[in-house]
Order: sequence, then structure tokens, then C-alpha cells
Amino acid sequence: MSYLSLYRKYRPQSFEDVVGQEPVVRTLRNALRRGRVAHAYMFSGPRGTGKTSLARLLAKGLNCVQGPTPEPCNVCSNCKLISEGYAMDVVEIDGASNRGIDEIRDLRENVRFAPTEGGYKVYIIDEVHMLTADAFNALLKTLEEPPEYVVFVLATTEAHKVPNTIASRCQRFEFHNFTTEQVVMRLQQVVEAEGLDVEPAALHLIGRHAGGGMRDALALLDQAVSFQGERIEEKHIAELLGVVPEEQIGKLLNHIAGTERLAALNLLHDIIGGGADVQQLTKDCISFLRELMLAKAGTAGKAKLPADGQGEVPGVMVKNWVDLSSLPMERILSLIDLLAGALADMRWVSPVWLPLEMAVIRGSEEQTKGGPSRERQIQAAEVSKLTERVQRLEKLVAEMLANRKASPLAVEEEADDLANTGEPRQNSEEEELQPKSETAISPQPAASGQDELKRLLARWSDVSEKLRQERQAPVEAFLRESKPVGFDEDGRLLLVFPRAMEFHKVSLEQPRNKDVLERVLSQVAERPMEVVCCFEDETREADGFSQGLEEEPAETLGETSGIQAAQAAAGDSGNPALDAALKIFGGTVQEVRYESERG
Repeated sequence: MSYLSLYRKYRPQSFEDVVGQEPVVRTLRNALRRGRVAHAYMFSGPRGTGKTSLARLLAKGLNCVQGPTPEPCNVCSNCKLISEGYAMDVVEIDGASNRGIDEIRDLRENVRFAPTEGGYKVYIIDEVHMLTADAFNALLKTLEEPPEYVVFVLATTEAHKVPNTIASRCQRFEFHNFTTEQVVMRLQQVVEAEGLDVEPAALHLIGRHAGGGMRDALALLDQAVSFQGERIEEKHIAELLGVVPEEQIGKLLNHIAGTERLAALNLLHDIIGGGADVQQLTKDCISFLRELMLAKAGTAGKAKLPADGQGEVPGVMVKNWVDLSSLPMERILSLIDLLAGALADMRWVSPVWLPLEMAVIRGSEEQTKGGPSRERQIQAAEVSKLTERVQRLEKLVAEMLANRKASPLAVEEEADDLANTGEPRQNSEEEELQPKSETAISPQPAASGQDELKRLLARWSDVSEKLRQERQAPVEAFLRESKPVGFDEDGRLLLVFPRAMEFHKVSLEQPRNKDVLERVLSQVAERPMEVVCCFEDETREADGFSQGLEEEPAETLGETSGIQAAQAAAGDSGNPALDAALKIFGGTVQEVRYESERG
């Protein structure tokens, strides 16, 4: 007699042999017991979950000499013929190869004939969703009102492709994938019946890679027996499937959990060098961590970790991995996120193992408690302290620029305190109670045009900065090509352009741009400000403009910048804000240029 595959040899021969699918088994047995068998059933679900096997058990229960019965005897001629697939009253049709209207017409003709061996004719149509639309229409009437001795069982893996007109005329049962534990339990029964010696870890590895299908699991076991013989270990199954043994996966994750980056990378390269599939390795690591996560959450039943941290998780010998078993839930979730991201990135990166290497390095850098390392905490504290000091300096400079009454000496003293201690100097109670001098509170006299121009030039960079902050880059670009040279009798600021920059002058004179510039200048000068634009060769001919800069011809704009640069290099720039910054951050000033001098 020819060899019979394990999945055929150990097909369930009675309802008691069925693993899982309890709701379906209970319903069919009660229907047989009470004589309430429907004329049509539809079994839908993934492959290898027992749809055809239960259809045969239903036919056996109907045609057994003791039937209809929920416990077929398996010794009568009808039961034996059905088990061997030779019963004439049980017709199995492959819907994928017999999908046309002609085959369904033949079925309709044969339905009229009474059963020859048992009490019922059972038609099992596998992959019924493959039938054509015309075939479904031809089957419709017969399926709705078949003869009383006919029972239809429609099996499909894609129930959504079956027309509602067909599905509504059947009792529908959903078959679900088997759990790993159910698959392992059934494999253990087969191993004992066959007299094989298979490691429990090997059975568990088969169960994990069976995809929830019992037929696939039995086929893998059958293949392993042919590959290795009667003594089968986990490494044999891993070699057969091209996967990494759980021992190495646990060791790799334990290195990551213990922040042993070099050891984790070396082991990863050894695994990859052995020909392992990188994507499957990443999936196995995620599955390993998932089981540990469920055990930590207490949702894995017997797999829940004891209080001492020692125990067995499905597929995870936690007691062998001290660092891994002590991981908190946050750290486990973080590692799963890292590996899932690496798995998604493998489609776009070359070499394919690069995302996994990055995930191993990042996972190894994290501390066991899941929080940032001590070094990162110190760096974050230093950055925060420096940021606070810079903010205080900026606030100090802003207050100095807003209030010209402050003494430059006081600003420098406070900047020294901030640079040395990180804290501004606190005034004593005597200083706070001491009355302010008359000079500090008396109003300043009106400034001359020359003095006001110098103050405006000192803050000219603020004008450009405010324009950039308000996203007025065109206005700032037009202004960059001009130079302020003085005020007219009405207090309007004169902006001078070279003849080559006629476009910039005309553009700045546009009402919209001019209004923006005058508004910003008014904020900087702290008084209403208007501007007048002209060319350089027109400046001398203009009447009524103050020539403040001509009174001191030695201090042109360029010469003034050179003087200020020399003062700044000596530590006395004449600008308290610049001096304060130099005291805090150090360095030297090479040259001081204002925005008006560009171009």
C-alpha cells in the first residue's frame, strides 16, 4: 500500500477527534441528535481549519447505519466508504475546476436520483466562490428547494465572494485559525501515535510557522520526518524552515535588554552570516517579545510570570534570560516599536539588514528601566541650564535697549554675575529702599538730528530683524541697498540709493512697502517716522536736509565701523549689549558692520 500523508492519515474520523471549532461541532452534533439537519450549510474560514473534514463527518453521521447520529460508528460499510472517499452518496466537487454552468446543470440532473447506499446524498462543493455567475444562478433554485434526501455543504476560504442570494439560503459557520497551543497538542498526539521522538521546542516551532492551519502543521511534521528521521530537534526544524532557533533569538534579545551592544551586533552578524532570512528573523524577534509582553500583562493564562520572575512563557524560557525577564512593560513596548519600524524600512533600504542593525544599536543604548540614560539626563540638564542663561541674557539686553536710562556700568556688572554664576545679581534691601537719583528719573532733552541719526544707526540691525520676523523679506532687501544720511526739517528720514539701484528705490516707494518700513522704523525709533527716498547725486541738491554727518567728516559710516571694531576688540565697544555678550561667551570682534552698509 502506498504511503499516506500524515494530514490525510490523521484526519478526524469522529466529532470527538476535532480540535477547536467547538461551536461548529456542537451545532452539528445537536442537529444530528434532534433530527434538525438543514438542507444547506456554508463553511467559511482559512485553509486547513477542518471545513472539508467536518463536512465528511456530517455526511458520515447522516448515512451511518445507526444514523442520523452524532456518533458515527466508523465500522459500518457506509462509514468506511465515506472515510476512504468511495461513497457514491457523498459527492465532492472542486469548485475551482468545475465552475461552469454545464457542471451545475449536471448536478441539478443528478440531484433527482435517490441515494443508493445511505439515507442522504451529500454534495460537498469546495472553493464554491470560484463558480461563475451563471453557475450560481443555475444552482440557486436547487439550493433553495432540494429534495428532502439532499444536503449541500459549501466550503470556501473567501466568503465575501459568494453571492448573498446563495449565502442567505445556507446555515453559515465561521471556522477560525487554530492557536499554537492547539496545534502543538494535536502534533503531540500524532507524534505519540507514530512513535517519533520530537523535542517540544521543535513542535512549538512547527506550530508557530503553521499559520494557524492544522494541515500545514502536519505537512511540516511529515516533511521533518523525511528530512531528519525519527529524532527531530528544534535546530532541524529551524534548518528546514530557514529560520533562527528560539535559543539564538532569546540570546540576541537578552543582549539588547542588557545593553550589551557589541555582543548583540556580533551575534546578529553570525546569524545573518548563517543564511537566515532577515525579515523572518525580525518577525520572530517581535513574536518573541509579544509573548513576553502578554505574560507581563497577565493575559497569557498559565504563561503569567511568577512573582520571582522565574517561569515559562510559551516559547520563552524566561529563567534562561535574566535581563530579558526583568524588562518593564515600557521597555518591551519600545523594543517592539523599534523592530516593527525596522521591518517596515527593509523594503526601501539596502542592504536589507541595515534597519535591523540600527534597531539593535538603538535598543542596546536604552537603559533597562526604559528611561533615558544618566549621561543623557546630565546632558539635558546642562542644555537646559545654558538655555536659561541665554534667555536671561536676551531679556537683559532687551530691557537695556528698551530703557536707555540704565547705566552701562550696571549692565556690565549684571552681565558679569550672569556669566560667572548663571544668576543675575540680586539687589539688597538697602539698594531697593535707596531713592533713585534725579538724573535717573528726569526726562531727557530733545535730541539733535545728528544724535538721533547715530542712535538709529546703532539699532539699524533691529529694523532688518523686525522686517524678517514679519516676513517682509522684499522690503528688507530693498532697504539693504540704501543708506540713511539725515533728517529734513519735518523730521523725515532721508534714504539714499545709488543710481544703479533704481529698481530698489522705486519698489521701496510703493505705498504698501513704504507703510511697512515706516511702521517698523517708528517702533525702533520710538516715535512716528516717515521716510524720503532719493539718489546719491540728488542729496547735495536737496534743500532743508540736515547734514549731521558732515559736521564730523572723519566719522563716515565705514570709519565709524572701524573705530567700533577696534573698541570691541579691546573689550570696550561702546555697545553695552555687545560687551555683555563678549563677557559671557568670550571671543573677539573682527569688524562691526550694520545692515545699512551691505551691498
